[in-house]
Amino acid sequence: MALRTVAALEHIEPAQTEDGQAIEIAETETRFIEARWLETSIHAEPWTPGKRLATVTRETRLRVRGVVESRDSRGCHNKPWYAVYPFGFVCSEQARPTDEAPDHGPAVPLEKDRRLPHRYIVVREDGVAMYRDKEALDNAEVARRLSKGMTLAATRQFEYEGVEYVETVDGPLVTREGVAWMGEGSEWSGVHIRNADVGPAFAWVFRDKTPVHVEPDATSDRAGALARRARVRILEVETDAPDDEATLADAKLLRGKNKPRERWVKIGERRWVDASLLNEVHVIEPPEGVLGDARLRERGNDQWIDVDLGEQVLVAYRGDAPVYATLISSGRGSPTPRGDYPIWAKVTTLTMDNQGYEDNAYMVQHVPWVLLFQGHNALHGAYWHDQFGKRKSHGCVNLAPHDARWVFEWVAPTMHAGWTGYLPGELDRSVVVHVRDSSQPEGERFVQDRRVGPPDREEEQRKLEEAEKRRAAEAAEAAKETAEAAEAAIGSPAAPELAATKPGPTTRVTAPVRRIPRVPPSGDGS
Repeated sequence: MALRTVAALEHIEPAQTEDGQAIEIAETETRFIEARWLETSIHAEPWTPGKRLATVTRETRLRVRGVVESRDSRGCHNKPWYAVYPFGFVCSEQARPTDEAPDHGPAVPLEKDRRLPHRYIVVREDGVAMYRDKEALDNAEVARRLSKGMTLAATRQFEYEGVEYVETVDGPLVTREGVAWMGEGSEWSGVHIRNADVGPAFAWVFRDKTPVHVEPDATSDRAGALARRARVRILEVETDAPDDEATLADAKLLRGKNKPRERWVKIGERRWVDASLLNEVHVIEPPEGVLGDARLRERGNDQWIDVDLGEQVLVAYRGDAPVYATLISSGRGSPTPRGDYPIWAKVTTLTMDNQGYEDNAYMVQHVPWVLLFQGHNALHGAYWHDQFGKRKSHGCVNLAPHDARWVFEWVAPTMHAGWTGYLPGELDRSVVVHVRDSSQPEGERFVQDRRVGPPDREEEQRKLEEAEKRRAAEAAEAAKETAEAAEAAIGSPAAPELAATKPGPTTRVTAPVRRIPRVPPSGDGS
């Protein structure tokens, strides 16, 4: 099975130059290599500059297709390149021959009976100190002050000089009293689908004790109640909308509060449920653009993903056949952008925090199973909440751990043990995430809100410069108000003894220092 998978993926990144010429690969007796560097790169071409396609960690083993002699002293310093499976080239400086075959286990391994790759802790209050190491502890050198709600991936808890500390996966230390251990994340998982026709398929109940009525009318008798996330059939839909252009709009967003109209779903004989209390799964035909010629002809890959913001559900498809469906949490304050977005990066784990132009500091470490589809926005596992089926994130599409793992491992290419990231050489070969909002009027359900691909560096820099100007203006205004208040106090009749004295130094207000994170390894759409 593993060899068939590898063979099928050879067409994902073809071995050819930018002008379409094939790269000549010579035979070699070396069958396998092992990565030597902590972050070893797999490149699209055996020279520099050459686009980086993937990264693997130290001791990751790869199968060798052949070798290519270096054509210059740059990049690999006149040393040969290994052509590897399933694609790409590795500089021989970064790898050594080995007799051991690659490990085809998952890229994000889990211990038995665990849902997450790490144990996580949450910061309990603002100002918790983070120290680089024990030496920094001894010297009281605080590396960073953490904010309440930030989450960290942790390895162990230990005592040092009479104080309990927690060591994080990345090495820094925090005091145990300032954090709390988190659990394994949500137990929720979606369902596999077979032989579903286009149209309404089923729904999950949005909240506990959802009433079931004998008629599509809230004043009719009740026929019972449903538990949260119970799955029900959609047999019929009845609405008082005057025409097909009417929309649930705020009804789905508010889930039953201030509904602009009534809409009811029949789930059984004399059993009706208010549609605003359901997360409905509707099977759709492949929209134009999600299955381009390059994907079907050159890759033979017919995968695509439908994200319905109105229903807060995700459906994974192979061609016109749905294969998996689940609940999500999309953006609340920062809405998830609608549009067709080819996945531009596949990353095993990623630390997500606010960008330099954002004022509200947050951080979630080592977010697992990340598929970046637009700028900083991604499909990814969320271990810090269990609100799937409801808007919750900063713009990303949150998935429960089990679902995030399934989607990550399903989306091509398969990443095996030791692989940490994949960046498609061409986006028109990548799996498309189709984001729509079925709660909106017909003409607004799908629009291309944003450009495809990774964050635009020029746009990011523009936002940062604008934020810095705004913060500087706010600081100047605050300093002015402080000075005016001081002058008013000096000239006040209630304080004549101060009139003849010189005012003390005015409090200086400075804008917070922000950093511009690399892309990857940080994001802002959690």
